[in-house]
Parts: sequence; structure tokens; C-alpha cells
Amino acid sequence: MKTDGGDTTEGGGDGDHGQDSETSIVDDILDGESTTVFRNKQLVDPNTIVDHDRIYGRDEQLAAEARAFRDTLDGERPPDLLLYGPSGTGKSLTVKAVAEKVKDRARQNSINFDFVSVNFKTMESHTLDRAVWKLGHQTATKAGVAWEIPRKGVSTDAKYVRLYEIVDEHFDSLVFILDEIDALTGRSTEPEPAYSRLLYSLSRVMAEQHVETLISTVVITNHPKFRENVDSRTDSSYNPNGIHFSDYDADELIEILNRRRDAFKENALDEGVIELVAAYGAKNEGDARRSIDLLRDAGELANQNGDSVVTAEHVHRANDSVLKNRVLEIVDGMTVQKKLSLYAAAIVADVNGGVAPSPVVYSIYQVLCNHSSRDIYTQETVNSHLNKAGTYGVLESTRTSGGFKRGVYLRFAFSEPVEAVLDTLEEDTPFAGLDSSKLRSAAKRSLANSSR
Repeated sequence: MKTDGGDTTEGGGDGDHGQDSETSIVDDILDGESTTVFRNKQLVDPNTIVDHDRIYGRDEQLAAEARAFRDTLDGERPPDLLLYGPSGTGKSLTVKAVAEKVKDRARQNSINFDFVSVNFKTMESHTLDRAVWKLGHQTATKAGVAWEIPRKGVSTDAKYVRLYEIVDEHFDSLVFILDEIDALTGRSTEPEPAYSRLLYSLSRVMAEQHVETLISTVVITNHPKFRENVDSRTDSSYNPNGIHFSDYDADELIEILNRRRDAFKENALDEGVIELVAAYGAKNEGDARRSIDLLRDAGELANQNGDSVVTAEHVHRANDSVLKNRVLEIVDGMTVQKKLSLYAAAIVADVNGGVAPSPVVYSIYQVLCNHSSRDIYTQETVNSHLNKAGTYGVLESTRTSGGFKRGVYLRFAFSEPVEAVLDTLEEDTPFAGLDSSKLRSAAKRSLANSSR
């Protein structure tokens, strides 16, 4: 349809020229010579299961896992394992590396062994029904058969039945790796968390003769206290061997990153880049996974710029972007009330050395609600919102008494940089027009009053 000016394109001007221009940009990229700093980018991909000889500083944990999985090769059921420690300390990495090695050995001995790994934190729904569906789907994929069970419209019991049919028909021995299990909370109206019921079912499956397959579980968590919430039946039947993973220090992170150096072309990493990435990782509680991610992202930035060498500047820029994107991913799906609670906690932590006492958080939360003309919920609800944020790795809470006239209260300590949390939330609508300096002043006054 023609416009008054006679243009035949929606954007005006020469339509063919605009189309050719757009196409030529794409063609230039697709047809041009590929410039990359990477030789084998999979080595810095978090989904890659690396061989155990690339893993540094975890000999004790690798040995404990290998001893447990060794039972598979003798035709016995491996013990259940509980891997616990901070994020990025090698829990998932080590157990998958060992499981892959055992799988190769088992195949040589004509034993059909495999493992199924599910990260519950990444599921869109944290219910038992969705968890069983996910386990079944992953198990069917490993077995090379169709799952054929819809997500909805079929009972959880029916999903269990199909899962056990597949397990019994296709495996001699199977390990379920249940990652971030504390995220499997279920519905708030249920008497026990969903992970308690899942662990009970999986720990009883052989005893109740659902399968002849040797089934065991590996539970991975940053918070071993999740066991305090399991019911008595689960606590009685689920008795794993615990394996602890401690933080990496900067020197260990340097060695870990050096073992991934061949992900890059020769001389593609500038002097000091590995050490700088390790320093960022050490500040971030010794998280090796995030360090590896940061090294990869710095390489991606170099590629985008057409640079043949990854420099410190690439690392700094990648780190700023990673922090913001990670926090954005966490808070993006939160309700407004959860965002208000989290922002209040971040403001208090920002003026109090990274720690936010719950009574002071609640006072700032009330100010925020008044500013945005929103309902004010109880302090118990605000604490609950923040505890749920803890399951996403944003912060941790501890119960404390003394110092405040209100008796026992919670202290929130942020796992993510407070500045990144504040910057991300301040871009959201509920915080438009806020004067954060006034909020900080109010937080300081409230802290001072509480300490009297």
C-alpha cells in the first residue's frame, strides 16, 4: 500500500536498498571468515563433563566417589551419597566425571550402568509431580525409548510406574543425581517438602520390589541442613554417605583455569588473564564454575570485537555483565512483593557491611510499600520471601538473638554482590523515582536505634 509520499515500504525510502543492507550484514557474518580465540570451547562450557584428570584439588572427593561407585562393578548397589558445600566447588563436576568412568568400565564387564542427572533449581515448577516427570523423561532418553507421559493429566503415581518400568527393563544399575535438591520445595500447603517424599520413594523402590535394578541416589546441595525438614519415614530410610566440598582459594582457581587453557588457541590469553579471572572467582567465594564461565565470556567478548587476544579489559567487562545478568535471571520471575523485600534487605546490607537484620529490613520494606502505594505484609511474610530468595543463591539467613529488643531475629547475608542486586532492581518499575540515598539514611537510623 502506498503512502502519501509515494513510498512502497513501511519504513520509507528505497525498500530494496533497506532489504539489501540488512541482508548484507547477515551475509557478511555468515559468509565471512570465522575469527575466534577458541580452539575447543567445550572445555569452558559448564555442561561439558570433563575427564577426571582435568579436575584439581578434589582427590579426596574423587576417591570417595570412586569407592562408592566401585560396588557397581562388583554387581552390588552403590551407597547413596550426599555431596554438600558452596556453589562451584566441584560437586556435580566430580561425580559426573566418576560416573562416566564407571560407565565405561561397566560396559567392558557387560553391566548396563548409567546415571540420570536433574537440576531441580532450573525446573519451571518445583513440585513433586514435575520432578518425577523430569526424572522419567531423562531416564527414557538415557534408555533410548519414548517417555510418552504428558506433563499434565496423568497422576504422579502413574509417572512413577512408567519410570520404574523403564528402569527395570533397560538398566542393571542406575544412579539418580539429584542436583540442587533443596529447591524442590513443593507447595506451601503440603506437610513436608517435595524432596522429602521423592527421597523416600527412591530409597524404598528396591525394598518394595518395584524394580530389580540396583538404584541409588547422589544428592547435591549447598545447604546440608535441608535434611532437618524431611519427615521421620524419610529420615529412617535415607542414610547417605556425606562428602564435603570446601571453597577453592585463588591459587587453586589458577590451577583449575590453567587446566582449561587449551580451550583457547596458543597465545590467545594475555599475560595475567588467568590470574585476574581467579581473583574474581576468589572474591566470589571460590566458585570455580563461575570462574570458568567468566573466562569463556571474556573470550566471547574478544570474538565480538574481532580481537585475537583475550585481555584484562575483556575480563573486567565480562565480569560486570555476568554479575548483572545473573542477578537479573534470579529476580526476573519474582513477584513485586518479593522484589520489595529483597530490595529492602539489599539497602540495609549495603550500609551495614553486607549483613541485614530482619527488623531493620522490615522498617525499610514499609517505607518502600508506602512509596509505591502497595499493601504492607507482615514481617513473617517478608522473612519468608527472603528465605525463598535464599534457595536461588541470592542470600543466606541465620537466626540470632541479643542486640535487638525484639528478641530472636534473622540476619540476612548476601551471596551475590549487593551492588548488582540494587542496580538490577532499580531498573524495575516499582522502584521508579526512589531516592536511594534517603533509604540508606533511614536504614542507618534504624540500625542505630536498634543497637541502643
